[in-house]
Amino acid sequence: MTKILNLAEAIQFYSDSDLNEIISEKSQNHFLQKDPQKKLEEKKSAATQSFVKPIFSTSDAISTLAKKSVPTNHDEKFLSLNEIITQAKKAAQAAMDLPSLRKAVENFDGCNLKKMATNTVFCDGNPTSKVMVIGEAPGNHEDLQGIPFCGDSGKVLDDMFRAIHMTRAENFYITNVIFWRPPGNRRPTDEELAICRPFVERHIQLLNPKVLVLVGATSMAAILNLHDPIGTIRGQFLDFAPKFLSQKIKTFTIFHPSYLMRQPSKKKIAWRDMLALEEFLK
Repeated sequence: MTKILNLAEAIQFYSDSDLNEIISEKSQNHFLQKDPQKKLEEKKSAATQSFVKPIFSTSDAISTLAKKSVPTNHDEKFLSLNEIITQAKKAAQAAMDLPSLRKAVENFDGCNLKKMATNTVFCDGNPTSKVMVIGEAPGNHEDLQGIPFCGDSGKVLDDMFRAIHMTRAENFYITNVIFWRPPGNRRPTDEELAICRPFVERHIQLLNPKVLVLVGATSMAAILNLHDPIGTIRGQFLDFAPKFLSQKIKTFTIFHPSYLMRQPSKKKIAWRDMLALEEFLK
């Protein structure tokens, strides 16, 4: 017998050999003799309308998912990026407190990341704290639990703050610049960051912290619009005075915990940064 090389050939083999029962839930009566003409028509139908459509790559799977999300109503309008951002701004500004902002983010469908995410990851920690920690984007653990920094990097981050006698339950509040996990934990695109930015800005405005602790290069770039290497910005207290705030607040950038896990030699620098943050908060 010729070796079957892949799933597509296997399916064709089963179809040609009248073995459809093996891969179909519909039972077959093998005692009935089939009409040759009808059999030919069935084969033609199977060729044009396959009951199994295998997907062999992640990119194909994502593409298939994206096609499923395309509206079937031809009267429905596709929005431009600017129109989506305008919708995000309206929804964010309509939120008068943190619970209503969370609801606005959860109900917002303008970011395609939401279609592939398990949960919206909004915040954790003490909402009355004056220390607001802003990370990059949810990872796998965060996506499953709906809590920012709850995986391995979250444990490292908690240890970093615990070393200066701070816990998220009492002393700091934590969120991200993106509320849904990017596929494969890739870096968020500029478009995704722009769509989420109105909610992030309103988040900062409502919490009104004394200091923003920016975790990682993506968070730093998204908030401060700086694209310098993080090594040249980390450890500095910079004034942050965007139009959406009535007064300046300080920002403080630190290395991302996942980077420290890959580069343990940088932990000494991170430790000095945390001591500087502790001194500032005193």
